Amino acid sequence: MPRTTIEVIYENKDLLVFYKPAGLPTVPLKNGEGDTLLSECALSYPEILSPWGRNSWEGSIIHRLDTPTSGLVLAPRNKEFYDYLSFLQSEDKILKTYRAEVSEMEEKMEGFESCPYSFSEDGYVKIVSSFRPYGPKGASVRPMLKRRKGDERLYETEVRRVDENNVECVIKRGFRHQIRCHLSWLGLPIIGDQRYGGKENPILMLEAVKVSFPSLDGKGDTVISID
Repeated sequence: MPRTTIEVIYENKDLLVFYKPAGLPTVPLKNGEGDTLLSECALSYPEILSPWGRNSWEGSIIHRLDTPTSGLVLAPRNKEFYDYLSFLQSEDKILKTYRAEVSEMEEKMEGFESCPYSFSEDGYVKIVSSFRPYGPKGASVRPMLKRRKGDERLYETEVRRVDENNVECVIKRGFRHQIRCHLSWLGLPIIGDQRYGGKENPILMLEAVKVSFPSLDGKGDTVISID
């Protein structure tokens, strides 16, 4: 079960890793006020408000989680480490692991192409697609097997089936709703994700539980995880 409060999971002179509970935005959607993980954590760690990235209002946050998603968020404490993690992210060298509680799709949703992917005998599948906006104001996304004009990138989600109702997903750089959409396409929507056909539940059962990346000193990988 995902946690319900903000926690500091990891801290050193270069990096903070926070736990974001479900329902709390990671950063403001635009330059303005709002209760977010960034604003709450900056009360104790004001250095993470430093505008080192493309959008000043996102502070030093390296990657965002969807508002309904809970789990680990990286926040560098100085520009050197921000630039380092930004480079790693651009090179797909930050791995993010998620746990999800899922159920079988009860009714096929509109807008999905036929899914060519299925689990191997050992319970593993790699899903690869681009995405297109879908629905009113593009509030949802749908996977595409071909590259979308204007975004030539393909996005990968590695899925391992833990048991009948639980999966583990690994991504690098992510697209909005990537894991949620890919699991729905696979016929295993996340519980609490009614946008993508999941069973009703008070919270989305998707949690970012581990991040790993090459250490700055070149001595192996830095791995940060929660139980």
